Amino acid sequence: MAATAPTRLGVLPKRVGISPKGRCQRGSARMSDSVQQFQGMITDAVRDRRAGGLKAAFREVARLYQLSDRRVRAAWHGEIRDVSASEWHEVRRIHIELMRLRQARLEHELAMLRALMIERDSL
Repeated sequence: MAATAPTRLGVLPKRVGISPKGRCQRGSARMSDSVQQFQGMITDAVRDRRAGGLKAAFREVARLYQLSDRRVRAAWHGEIRDVSASEWHEVRRIHIELMRLRQARLEHELAMLRALMIERDSL
């Protein structure tokens, strides 16, 4: 007689509402907001760097935010279901620092343009 693989008896998790997808959908709105914000920061960064190709953008954003390429790709495709607190805080910290650098650069450019306008008006 041939050996058969053991079968699982009982109720499937899907049927009693404890599947991972079901649990994620019923999660708190606060966690959902965190996941959406996390994905938003990642996808914005990918979108800004997409000119060199999507794969290169994934790699650059992964290096920038200290994540894996797969994690960045999952965020891009909206597949993130949960974010650890440490991961969330690290990405948020890096994002804030990048925004501060961008603001400083834009303020510098604005000051240079104002100086050119003043110089031009004085001629």
